[in-house]
Amino acid sequence: MKTYYKNFTHRQLDSLIHNRLRLAILSAVAHSEEVDFMSLKNAVKTTDGNLSIQLKKLEEAGYIAINRSVQISRKQTNVALTNKGFNALQEYKALILDWLNL
Repeated sequence: MKTYYKNFTHRQLDSLIHNRLRLAILSAVAHSEEVDFMSLKNAVKTTDGNLSIQLKKLEEAGYIAINRSVQISRKQTNVALTNKGFNALQEYKALILDWLNL
């Protein structure tokens, strides 16, 4: 029986995306043009502080854009996936699917 091994070099994975909370955030945001902070927090089931930290990391990488505004005397934070973030997520998905393709 001949054995074939694909290239499973773990260094190919985008380490920023390969974090379960950041992957959940990017996946949730990818399904909408823009997501408000509270909806995103509820979708990924995390705390305000943890979500804020992860959003900052994703924003610094250019994967998301954050729009902060004031709506009727309250702060509103909306998150959107950038083209760079969309492309990185697609590359991550393609790599994982290739690895899992039996």
